[in-house]
Amino acid sequence: MSGLSEPTPKSQYTLYEMVTKKSSPVLGHFDSLTGGDMVISMVHYNVIDDRGNVTTKFMPGQTSFEPVELLRPMDVVAEEMKDKFFEAVDGKLKLLRKDYSISMNDSNGNALVWWHLSNALPVKVSGFSFNEHVEAEYAAFELHLQPEAVLIEFEDSATEDAVKQAVEYWTQRESGEDAQGAEE
Repeated sequence: MSGLSEPTPKSQYTLYEMVTKKSSPVLGHFDSLTGGDMVISMVHYNVIDDRGNVTTKFMPGQTSFEPVELLRPMDVVAEEMKDKFFEAVDGKLKLLRKDYSISMNDSNGNALVWWHLSNALPVKVSGFSFNEHVEAEYAAFELHLQPEAVLIEFEDSATEDAVKQAVEYWTQRESGEDAQGAEE
């Protein structure tokens, strides 16, 4: 059975293949989601006053997004993602850019927040990232996706309290504290 279709434990973040969240294949579950910052480049121009003094001014220019980084344990799912990355690099996949959705989940695995990545390109997979001297709990796998755009969608259930409880739950689970429902 493929690692992508095996049951996976509840995780804080889930990566889906399509922007539509209904009937979208799950690609994997992740423990960490970072990046995706929106950056506005600044266009500078010079203004000369009547005395000949030059002042440089700025106006907003093109918008771009930083890569999105997803982290999970190195396992069969990570291996399959790595293999797909290399297939894309080798030109074996017809579509290199894809639309993805990432959900932030509560302790029951229900989505609270969605990040929809448009035309995302896999730009990096991790190499060696396990070091017992820096308190790493497992060998980590990182997947970096470069989107052209990031849209954020909040579910109706994503109240301030629900998000706070989810963050507390996952923080407790990461630190090994007893969290209700932490083990399946």
